[in-house]
Amino acid sequence: MAETAARTPPPAPPPATRTKLSGGLEPLDARIKELTSSQGELLARIQKLKQEVQKWRSNVEAQVKTCHNELVEVKEGLASEVQHLRSDIKEIRSALQEEKAGSKTEQTGQTQEDQVLKTDDEKTEQQTAVKA
Repeated sequence: MAETAARTPPPAPPPATRTKLSGGLEPLDARIKELTSSQGELLARIQKLKQEVQKWRSNVEAQVKTCHNELVEVKEGLASEVQHLRSDIKEIRSALQEEKAGSKTEQTGQTQEDQVLKTDDEKTEQQTAVKA
């Protein structure tokens, strides 16, 4: 008898239960439609956000490029000024060296003149001594 119970299919549900199942599908259909429309809305929002991010990124890239170009111009200007200052310093050094060399020459020239005058004075003194 246990074998026949295992082989026999369960009895069919009463008609009232069948209406409950079909009645339960209607809320499921509505829920599926709601989820589908919600999914569509989410996809549209994601696409909009993606476009906003791309627009933002291109704006940032443009700003970075502008700043980079400005920095390059400033760098070139500073390099030019540094080069100009270096050449000015070289000119000043050269002028100082020439002035220094000129003052040494003047000092040397004066020393030579002093020596010539001293020698002349000594000769004059000797000549005066000889005459006396």
